[in-house]
Amino acid sequence: MRRKHREDEDTAIDMTPMLDIVFIMLIFFIVTTSFVREDTVEISRPTTNQDTTPPKNPPPLIVVSIDEQSNVFMNDRSIDPEAIRANIETQLAADPRSPVLVRVHEEAVNNVLVTAVDQANAAGVSKVNVARWITGK
Repeated sequence: MRRKHREDEDTAIDMTPMLDIVFIMLIFFIVTTSFVREDTVEISRPTTNQDTTPPKNPPPLIVVSIDEQSNVFMNDRSIDPEAIRANIETQLAADPRSPVLVRVHEEAVNNVLVTAVDQANAAGVSKVNVARWITGK
């Protein structure tokens, strides 16, 4: 006897088990992923709604300058990057309210900038301002 093939018989693959496995793997990877928090340097940017009236009797500004060869200057004299803390502490002894500004040339090495900010923080300055050093050409 000969078999008859039914053309109306539908052959389909059930995708439900495969989707279950994919979702289980997705949940596994989400749960096992560890998120690493990287160390960052806090730099505060100026806002547009600052009070523009200058304060009465402002404290003197302590300026640390870093040129394009990554040389460090304070009060127009060259100093060692590791001596920034001692120089800032000396100037803070005269007026502890003095803000610190680190002027850095855009071609200076970033490590010197980070060292300058770290040295200023170690000297007891709570907020160090960073500005780009613009040179006249």
